[in-house]
Amino acid sequence: MRDQRPFSQVWRHPIKKSYKATLLALGLEFWLPLPLIGVSIWFGGKSIANQMLSYKYDTKSYLEANNQVKVNLSVALVAIKAEIKQQAGFTKVSIKTADSAIKNLELELPTTDISAIEARIAQELGLDLTTVKRITRYQFVE
Repeated sequence: MRDQRPFSQVWRHPIKKSYKATLLALGLEFWLPLPLIGVSIWFGGKSIANQMLSYKYDTKSYLEANNQVKVNLSVALVAIKAEIKQQAGFTKVSIKTADSAIKNLELELPTTDISAIEARIAQELGLDLTTVKRITRYQFVE
């Protein structure tokens, strides 16, 4: 007995079943919408980011620059070496410490006078002048 359905319906029905079966077998029902979802998230995120970045924010506190901060450190001094460069007109001071996070301190002083150097080192380190005189070694460099 012959099939009573028209020719187009005979071929259409198996194609629909195989199309769905192929989609299910390959998992394409899940993978096909992903690019569309990704593009929508991309453009949605971009528009939200542009909107957030276009807001004006009033800042009440301002950054202050060029301010020097005075730090007081209590360190155990090992030695102070002063290299006096008379031709250049300054002194390079190297301070070695013990039992501290800072092992070396370096200062450049704009003087070559020994008493002024000792006074400035004492002032910078917060020490008395006799201690500075006792542990300072001088070297004259040309």
